[in-house]
Amino acid sequence: MGALAYDVIGKTDKIFDESGPGLNCKVTDQQEFFGGCAGNIAYGLKLLKTPYLLLSAAGSEDFRRYAQHLNHQLDGILTVKGAHCARANIITDPNGTQFTAFSPGPAIDIDTWKVHLQNQAFESLDLFVCAPFPAPMMQAALRIAKTKNGNILNVWVPGQYADSMDATTLNNAILYCDVLIGNAHEIAHIRKMLPDGLAQKTVIETDGARPVRALLADGNQRTLPTPAVSPVVDPTGCGDAFVAGMVHALLKTLDESVEGHWERNINDIVRAGIRLAGRCLTERGSQTYSR
Repeated sequence: MGALAYDVIGKTDKIFDESGPGLNCKVTDQQEFFGGCAGNIAYGLKLLKTPYLLLSAAGSEDFRRYAQHLNHQLDGILTVKGAHCARANIITDPNGTQFTAFSPGPAIDIDTWKVHLQNQAFESLDLFVCAPFPAPMMQAALRIAKTKNGNILNVWVPGQYADSMDATTLNNAILYCDVLIGNAHEIAHIRKMLPDGLAQKTVIETDGARPVRALLADGNQRTLPTPAVSPVVDPTGCGDAFVAGMVHALLKTLDESVEGHWERNINDIVRAGIRLAGRCLTERGSQTYSR
């Protein structure tokens, strides 16, 4: 579950500082691609031949082209008449640092979204990925998925919404989350808001080209390096490719596991995510790479 968006990706010669691109940032080489976290993850799962159901909201004004691109059942897509899909304007500096201005797309009241979720067959799913979406929608989705199927593995990827969520909102979401995936900034904010809230949760923390940290529910920790990738073309969507690679390997582990918990295979699961993220890094756009 998450956003479907059109990404407008450009480059700039201006080096970003901590506050972003600043004024008079000249943008070059702009192109439009299919994007959005849910769409990007779905693309990766499709490449890996992993069955999935996509839950999202789209605007009727410009969704048709994306629907043709997906070539996938659209039962989980809530289409809002007269609205436009989400859109991201992404600018990358020479160091690979990105600035994104994101329009979240069609506005949906929470009651309508809850009804849409209640109509989904969570009972038949092994795993639910809750990717970046407005906080109330993520919170409701995690709760409904776990309530309808106590055995489902809830993977939460709060993304750009993480650092805008207060302690109460975060706590209500974490309660129904089994695996939390985020970058160093996002995880640091959640830990600050909930000093003891991540106990007994599996936390996967990425940090660009630095090693990935896996903090397991039993208190153990793993550190997995990210091999150098060449050529480095565009970091857009690498995090989503990482999630798709992890989910594919995680599901395979769940299917094949006879004894023990899937966390015992966390090294291979994280490495699968790293490999797919590396493939995404070598292409421009989030849905243009191959396996």
